Order: sequence, then structure tokens, then C-alpha cells
Amino acid sequence: MRPSLELKIHILVASSLWKTVSAVKFAPLSEKPGLVDNGTFGPTLEVVHLFNGEPPIGITVSKSGRAFVTFNRGDLSSNPITLGEIVNATFEIPFPSKDFNIPPGGLVNTSSGRPLGSSDSSHFINVQAAVIDAKDRLWALDNGRPVVNSDNLPAAPGGPKLVGFDLSNNATKPFQTITFPESVLPATGYLNDVRFDLRTNLTKSGKGVAYIADSGGFGIIVVDLGTGKSWRHLDRLYEVSARSRFLPTLQGIPTYSSTPMSPAFHFETAGGGGGCDGLAISADGEFIYFTPLSSHDFYRVEASALRVNPADDNLAFIRAANSVQYLGQVGGQADGLESDSTGKIYISSPEHNSINTYDPQTGLVSPFVRSPIIAWPDTLSVAADGYIYATLNQLWLSPGFQNGTDRRVKPFALVRAKIDGSPVDLA
Repeated sequence: MRPSLELKIHILVASSLWKTVSAVKFAPLSEKPGLVDNGTFGPTLEVVHLFNGEPPIGITVSKSGRAFVTFNRGDLSSNPITLGEIVNATFEIPFPSKDFNIPPGGLVNTSSGRPLGSSDSSHFINVQAAVIDAKDRLWALDNGRPVVNSDNLPAAPGGPKLVGFDLSNNATKPFQTITFPESVLPATGYLNDVRFDLRTNLTKSGKGVAYIADSGGFGIIVVDLGTGKSWRHLDRLYEVSARSRFLPTLQGIPTYSSTPMSPAFHFETAGGGGGCDGLAISADGEFIYFTPLSSHDFYRVEASALRVNPADDNLAFIRAANSVQYLGQVGGQADGLESDSTGKIYISSPEHNSINTYDPQTGLVSPFVRSPIIAWPDTLSVAADGYIYATLNQLWLSPGFQNGTDRRVKPFALVRAKIDGSPVDLA
């Protein structure tokens, strides 16, 4: 078949152009592409407190506006405060007192022949979380594991505890202290976060329950606040466990642990362990939402199944495991979770410098607020003033993930953004 005249002309023109066109010379243009990421999204993000000392972990705000913050620690001389109250833009004081923050025998117990966290149940060792409940009471969750050489020592019974304070009378002593037997909390367990349901019809005691994330031992612990008894569910199941070979990317950089080429967070012995970390309770109290730190996966479990003590029902563990629902991936690892009265679940997203929301009605994860300021959002807390608060502590730049070098840049920050909801009220 002979080529057409038109095709011959195209071939001649193309050949001519090929011979005459020289190499292109690129030069910077003043124009920009149609889409440019400026790093921000959502409502105004307000920086409301700066930390010039230790990086903050937990944050909670009472109905009257009192704000409490926690600090991870291992040295009393450099960091005498593990639970503090914010008093102005840059200063915190120990709560309930300096003495309560400093165990007389120190943070480390060596009586067993190997270093463990202190077994002191009357003083704070290492408070991870602070949460205001629906009765405006302050609860401190002490994991009992001080930091030594960028790692948390195993806990000794008595050290890990849940401690409640009545803010209405400015009590300097707790109204309740709950410790955990080793059958419920192993030495390498890590009490990470806690949520409360104070409704009177949940247990025989009528005082409500607490749900606690154990990110080191991989599980969820339930506490009857009336009796102080505790039990464990979902123990070391896949859903609550760290993911092997999980590798997060922070500010565009794959982030490994201090062991060369060992993906960050997947190891069980370091710090919080990477297991079930973020925790939130639904607005109606029917579900507990959770996510392992070393994963992109998001789950919820029926709260009623968790409230059954396996000691009273041989099938309780199986029923709780069967009630876990996989909700999909959230687009990045999540540290803190929180809920509000509208039903939204807030999800911190350190890999994207953002906080997102999950809508139980649609099953969709949506962006809420994003900013270059959000350098590792750790704990989220919805307050009665109509804001959600977040601590920013640059965790991935700490020595455990930077081959022993501390690359964090002070000051650390507490930020907030306006929301439509209020704290979940389960009382």
C-alpha cells in the first residue's frame, strides 16, 4: 500500500523540524503551576502555650479552664515535673504538689537485682496521660516506667496506676488510686491513654468504668471505678499490636529507630511499644475507637463486650475479639484520638502535620486542620470552651529515632483549633 500524499507531506515537515530544532534551554518562570500546596488547611490554628523545657505528652482542660499537661521523664534533677498545671504562656507548676511528683526513693527500683520502675503507688513515677472526666475530675495515668538511655524501664507492681483528683475542692491528695496486678498489666506494658464512662448502669458498683490503652503489652484494660478491679481484653491480638517492618515518613524522610535500618516503632521493647495507642470513646459510649501507633489501621470495639470480666465469663475474651470492627486505613500513622459530642472522632496524623476526622455515619476520614506548625501532634483533647487542644512534641526527632542525637528544636507547643462539638458527656 502506497503512502498518501498527505502522509508524505507530514513526514517531510517532521524531518525538516527534527533537523532544525536545537536543545531546549530551561529558565525559571515567574508563573506557578495551577496547584500549589501551601501546607495549610482548615480553621485557624492558635499557639496558646510554649514549652521551653521538656516536650509535652498529655493535655486536658477542665470545665473551669484549668489546663494540665504531662511530661515523660527519667531524671528527677532535670525534670521534677511529670504532671503539671499550666499557669501562663510559658510556665507550668507541679500538680498536685512538688512532693507528689517526686518519689522519695527515686524513679528506679533495683531491689530485684535489675533496674525497674519504682513501685511507689503514693507518688508519680512517669505520668503519660491526664484526662478530665464528665464530673470535671482529673485523672492521671502513670505508666510507672521511667526513661533510661532513651528507653523505658520495665514496671514494678504498684508503680503503674490510675489516680483521681477532685478539682472542686482543690484537693492535693487523690480521692482514688488504682493499681494493676501483673496478670492485667505485664512489666513491659505501657499505660498510654484512658477514657471514662461514668454512667451508673454499666457495672454492679454503679461508679462507671475506665478504658485504658496498653501500647507496650498490646491490649485494652478495663477498670471498674467502684471496686478498683481491672481486667484485660484483646491481649496481643493483631488488631492491637505493632506492625512488623512498619516505616513512617515524617516531613518527607523515612524515619528509623536508633538501630540502623530498623524501622521505627515496630519493636516491642522500646518506649511505648507501638501497639494500641490512641483511644477514643463514642459520643453514646457504645464503642471504643483505637489504633496501633505502628500502623495505618483504624478499629473500634463494642464497649459492652469489653466490660465483661473474663474471670466471670469464660467466653468473654472471644466475644470481645469478635466485636472488633476494622474501619480501614487512615492515611498515616495516628498517635492521639479524641471524640466530641457531635460524634466526630479526631485523629492526629504526624506523617501529614495534620489532624483529621472520622465520621461514623459515612465511614470517611476527612482533613480537619493542617499546618507546618503541627510537628507531631501527640495528645488531642476536646474542651468545654469549644476548642480541641493538641500537644506538639517533635517525637520523631528525639534520640531514640535519630541514632542517639536529639534533633528537637525548642520551644515545643500547645495549640488549639475551634470546633463545633463539646466534650463527650457520659455521666
